[in-house]
Amino acid sequence: MITQPAAIDDAGSGHRLRRFWESGPAGWNRTLTTPQVLIPFFLAAAVVPYALQYVEDNSSWIGAQYWTLILTTCAMYACLAVALNLVVGYAGLLNLGFIAFFGIGSYAYALVASDQIHQHYPLWGALLVVIIITLAFALLVGVPALRLRGDYLAIVTLGFGLIMRDLILDLDRPPVLAGHQFGPDTLNLTGGTNGIHQVAPFDLPTTVPLIGFVPHYRMYYWIFLGFLALSVYCMLRWRHSRTGRAWVAIRDDELAARTMGVNTFKYRLLAFSMSAVMAGIVGMINAAQIFNAFPSPNFDVQTTVVVFIMVILGGLGSIPGAILGAVAFTVPPFLLQQFVFIKYLIISIILILIMIYRPEGLLGTVSIRPRPVMGGTLELITAESAVEASELPPVTDTEAADLEETAGAIVEDPEWKP
Repeated sequence: MITQPAAIDDAGSGHRLRRFWESGPAGWNRTLTTPQVLIPFFLAAAVVPYALQYVEDNSSWIGAQYWTLILTTCAMYACLAVALNLVVGYAGLLNLGFIAFFGIGSYAYALVASDQIHQHYPLWGALLVVIIITLAFALLVGVPALRLRGDYLAIVTLGFGLIMRDLILDLDRPPVLAGHQFGPDTLNLTGGTNGIHQVAPFDLPTTVPLIGFVPHYRMYYWIFLGFLALSVYCMLRWRHSRTGRAWVAIRDDELAARTMGVNTFKYRLLAFSMSAVMAGIVGMINAAQIFNAFPSPNFDVQTTVVVFIMVILGGLGSIPGAILGAVAFTVPPFLLQQFVFIKYLIISIILILIMIYRPEGLLGTVSIRPRPVMGGTLELITAESAVEASELPPVTDTEAADLEETAGAIVEDPEWKP
């Protein structure tokens, strides 16, 4: 009489697992974003440093601090991937200058927490400065650039990222415009290629009740993990709000969203600005963690590509996918350290196979592929909505001209036009 209920429970558990597996990426995302999954996940992630320390204390292994720092880097990239997923996966905006906002936040905090300009703000004051400066740059770029779409927007944002990198490198001396020098000869804002050193960490207690002394590296792992949890919470709240539905509508078909009365420019600018502010705060935490702000990792286009790979690998529009992509692209290079010459070859082959057999990403439901008709700003399309070109009605010259006037884009003559 005792074994039969156990068998029923096992069958029910197996049935739930099978149903979860058969639900596909959409069902996986719904399940993985429930509080019953997210809360235990973040609690388990928070105690991982203690598990590593326990293994080190009871064995000859000495890699607890090393792997905690790796997990800190992983949490930082997960924050960036979630922030990028907001602007790319939700709103469908191809922002190739995203990493510039990470650097802007890093330098903004370094300027008010070091001897570079002899300013030392408290934590909340520095946070307010970072938010204001990052938001100002986002509006400066977004207001004119977000009137463009697709590849044109990508080119403008990429140019912004490159300009910001050169600007940071050149602001170790007074700027000169039209022969006029702005500022004294001793003006040095960014330190040029040397960056800004001796940045003060956050003024936080190093001793926590019931825990005791908290090392620097463990404290900032928890800070990144806490900001990741906050970002995930905000993303889930936005996703099921009026704003989130507007973002998805703009991503799927901007013309249809505009026809239904959605203020597309306002919502595109909101997604662009919120993503930039999130990246700026991550840059602020990174500067406090490493006590420095450098131009090389903060503004490199390669870093933007890395974060994009994480987002696309995990799946556009998927929050668990962004975290999974960050883990999958951050941890394996350290595990394959002994394969110095072929580790990136192995990772590249795995990425190619995933893109061939799972173009939507591991947990994504949306893929990037050419759309046969005008639609989303990033040309995002689901497999179910793909339409053959031969099935579309012919387009006349008058209709093409009207569409160009409405959308602000050039409409080429389709191949199936009679």
